Amino acid sequence: MSLRLVLGLVGMLLACVGADINEEATSLALADIRGAYGFSADQGQWFTTLYAAGVAMGMLVAPWLATTYSMRRFAAVAVLALGALGLCFTVIDSRALMLALRWLQGLTNGFLIPLLMAVALRFLTPSIKLFGLAAYGLTATFAPNIGAPIVIRAHQGLGIDFVFWAVVPLCVLAAALLLYGLPQDPRPPGRWRQFDWPGWMLGWGVCSAVVVVFTQGERLDWFNSPLICWLALASATLVPLFILRCCVAPVPLIQPALVKRVNFGFGIVMLMGVIALGASAASLPEEFLAEVQGYRPLQSLPVALALALPSLVMLPLTAFVLNFERVDSRWMVALGLVLMALSSWMNSHATIAWTRDQFYLSQMIFSAGQSIVVVSLLTTSTAVIDPKEGPFASATINTTRALAGPVAGGLIGHAMTVAVDHHLHTLLDRIGTMRFALARSMPLGGHDGAALAWSSGPAHGEPFHHLFEQLEVQAQVMAHADLWRALALGALLLLPLCLLPKRTFAPRFNRPRPL
Repeated sequence: MSLRLVLGLVGMLLACVGADINEEATSLALADIRGAYGFSADQGQWFTTLYAAGVAMGMLVAPWLATTYSMRRFAAVAVLALGALGLCFTVIDSRALMLALRWLQGLTNGFLIPLLMAVALRFLTPSIKLFGLAAYGLTATFAPNIGAPIVIRAHQGLGIDFVFWAVVPLCVLAAALLLYGLPQDPRPPGRWRQFDWPGWMLGWGVCSAVVVVFTQGERLDWFNSPLICWLALASATLVPLFILRCCVAPVPLIQPALVKRVNFGFGIVMLMGVIALGASAASLPEEFLAEVQGYRPLQSLPVALALALPSLVMLPLTAFVLNFERVDSRWMVALGLVLMALSSWMNSHATIAWTRDQFYLSQMIFSAGQSIVVVSLLTTSTAVIDPKEGPFASATINTTRALAGPVAGGLIGHAMTVAVDHHLHTLLDRIGTMRFALARSMPLGGHDGAALAWSSGPAHGEPFHHLFEQLEVQAQVMAHADLWRALALGALLLLPLCLLPKRTFAPRFNRPRPL
């Protein structure tokens, strides 16, 4: 493989890393962005929702557009658009326009991520193809967890605008490497006449409805909101219509028949579980430290790095191990799930005294397990895909990934709210019961029960306010512990699925593809 092509692949990787950094940095700095630009809490929530919807929409159509305009040209335009949109945020004042630009940023992010997998599968030789899949794994393990330094630099004097334009130099470098390194494909004629317009409208409708339901559901009280009810009904209606349309369209955006192949269907189901577990590993420790210990992003940075940095070693190491013929990728997936379950179980022992130091080991274990699962999963699922089916497989895998993130975030957020509310009410009931029991026992001991009477007045209310704050913190600790135990159980429940796929081998062995 030539040095020029290697530089093109590096450019594609940098483009995807820049897109993920932009997403994570703006999510971490959302409170500061709301304050700087005058967004209300509701508008700030839509700032996140529109981006997530744009990502899912972009991932659905990116492989088709890359085939139509050539991967080289389409990737370069997408990454330059991402940088240009970041600059636009620094010069506009309209909040409505900012929300529209945020959706466009999500769309460009969705354009870029699937192309990295497509480039790796198309241009890499069989002997190093697994290392290309490991590079794609960086977009799921490493890149989403390194946005914190951007936010920290913004807090240290560069201003909140730095969160948006920080990726501009990276985008320019990536575009230059892409244009220099990737070969230019001829543009196939008549592609737009074959475009599946009904499938596109149904697919984008599914992406919009699902993302809005799971990102806005908790704020709008789920099915007590007419908007959530209508969008949930729309999701339930549009999903089967979209699948049916893809089955009958001459040139569909995805091929649902691919899921019938055991290995590929296994990869889709397992990917949804891994995305949910990965989202919890990134968010729960930082939320715990913020709620219980009052940490700012700068103080939580080492925890995020403990999750991100090990993947730089584990991803290529897993690809190297899988290149041995005797290594079965199915058992590597099982090993990764066990490590992820172990990490969640370790965190489930959290107490009110835990600081960031107690999370380092569990985060590194989770990072190792997640890296093993991602590379092994891609090896198992892509082994049954013919090169001509690559665009359909890429659209299916990446759209599932884009939708799994908001779904997992919405369910985890709702579970956390329910758990905190349950534990807080239980603790309050417990205190009330103990006080009543003590008040009844005081006369029996010859003591005055007035000491246990509730006092009134502003001066006497401060101790009760402090008590309630302590109970809230304890409820947060117990709720996080419950959720970590549930996630550990969820990882273990995925283990039996590893028995379903057929044995696959690394591409360099040139074995027949299992059906």
